[in-house]
Parts: sequence; structure tokens; C-alpha cells
Amino acid sequence: MSAQVSMPNLECVKNTRDLASVKGSPVKAGRVFRTSCVGTANENDSCLIVENIKTLIDLRSDREYKMDAEKYNSSVWESYEDMIYSVKKGKSGRAKALIPAVTMAETSIRTRHMLSVIDESIYKRGVFKRMRTGKKIKAAVYFAVSYTRVRQYFIDYINRAGLPLLNELILDYGGPSIKACLDVLADRSNHPVAFYCTAGKDRTGLIAMLVLSVLEVDDEAIVSDYVLSDSVYADMKDKSAMVGALQQENLDPDTFLRAPRSVMDATMKLLRKEYGGPYKYLESIGFGAADVVRLRAALCDE
Repeated sequence: MSAQVSMPNLECVKNTRDLASVKGSPVKAGRVFRTSCVGTANENDSCLIVENIKTLIDLRSDREYKMDAEKYNSSVWESYEDMIYSVKKGKSGRAKALIPAVTMAETSIRTRHMLSVIDESIYKRGVFKRMRTGKKIKAAVYFAVSYTRVRQYFIDYINRAGLPLLNELILDYGGPSIKACLDVLADRSNHPVAFYCTAGKDRTGLIAMLVLSVLEVDDEAIVSDYVLSDSVYADMKDKSAMVGALQQENLDPDTFLRAPRSVMDATMKLLRKEYGGPYKYLESIGFGAADVVRLRAALCDE
């Protein structure tokens, strides 16, 4: 297995780049890539990915996984053994940790880690939590009358809140998946790694931001890297693609299909205001100072 692949040369898998390409990034070239869903790979792309990428991290929802067979006919996933995680819940019923079903020693040489960071149920819980009491009552009344009507009520809220809400919900509810993702990245034996969602824009962009932030990459460079994804949905030309685990037709395209710098600016400000910054946030989800040292060594050391 080669140590490096020029991921941007893939023909059908869009929005691919090495984390080493970000201005000021200390990440060594060829270790970690961000990309859109590799299910769009043609035969040539599949060969390049399988030959050069040892580990895939799939950040999409269960619903998106289940659509793969009808949506894609790529052979790329056939060469990877799926690493399934069980959810350990706390007393409140929220996910507390993700536990891999098997140890790495029991897997094949190539693995795909199934680490969903958000789904529609999280949107509903998160939006309901953020509603004022009056609106919660209204939503409850709608639910008693019509599921379709209450779902539209939530979608309207999501459209008004935009992509910053998506990132806020991932930070709030996706901690166990984020930690598991970072644990994979922090293990040099997993490299080279590629992580992705649908378009490699939002869920992927959030993971990239957290990694680059604790590697002391400048905020402006992180935002500039996020903005590179602005045209990805137009490039994909896929009207059925999921956006942040929601059906595209339910969302405002001007809000959700782009990657304006204001979104990442708002997310990084939220990270500092609500969690005390990236280090404190990672500590709060169980990825502490020693883990950050391990991550830096895996990504940056010779």
C-alpha cells in the first residue's frame, strides 16, 4: 500500500483534498484526506482509493447507508470491511460512547468505520429543545394531528436557522461519533485515512475544523478550506443527494447547498462561547489532552 495518493485527481469523487494542503497545516502529506461520498467512484477511482487508502470514515446517517445499494453501483466499498459500532447510552438516554463491535486485530487490512454524526431524529430532538415553550406546545399539537404537518414545522425551523444549526447539533449530540472518528485518525496504523459525508462539506468540514484547530492552524486558513466546498453540490449534479442527513428537496438550496465563510465563522465562535474552544470541547467528549498529543503525533510526526 503506497503512502500517498493524489486524491484531487479522482474523476468522479468530488471535493477531495489532503488536510496537509490547508495553509499552515502541520499534517504530513498523504496521511488524512477529506472527500465527498466515495460511492460515486468509477472503476478508475475505486482502484486508486483501494490501492492507496487503508481506512475510510463514513460520517453519514443509517438512512443514507441503506440507500447506497440503489443509489450507487461502485465497487469501492467491497474491498473494505465495515466497522460497526454499538451505542452506549447514559442515564438520560443520550449516546454516551460508541463501542466497536470487533477489535482492529480482527478486521481485514482495509476498514470502513460507520460513524454517523447526525440523523433526522437528532434534528427533531435538537430543534424541540431549542424552541420556546409556546412553540413546543404548538409542535406537540401538530404532532397529535398530523406527522406530515409537524415534520414541515421542524423543516421550516431548520431552514430559518440554516447550516450553523446543523453544526451546533452535531457538536451537541455527535460527541461520541466525533471522539470515535478522532480515535481512528490518532492511530497511525490506520493511515492513510479518508473521511467523508455526502458532499464532504458540512459534517466532513466540522471534523476537519476540529482537527485543524487543535493542531493550531489559523482560523482564516480553516475558514478558507471550508469555503472550497461552496460549489460541490453543483459539481455533483445529484438532486437526490442528502444534505446533512436530510432530503435535499426539503431544504432551502440557497442556504444548505453552499459553504459561505459566515457558517464556519459562526461555528467557531459558538465553539469558543459555549464550550471554551476546541480543546475544551474535545475534553468534554472524552478526547483529552493526552489524546490530542497522540493525534498530533500520528498526523504530524515523521
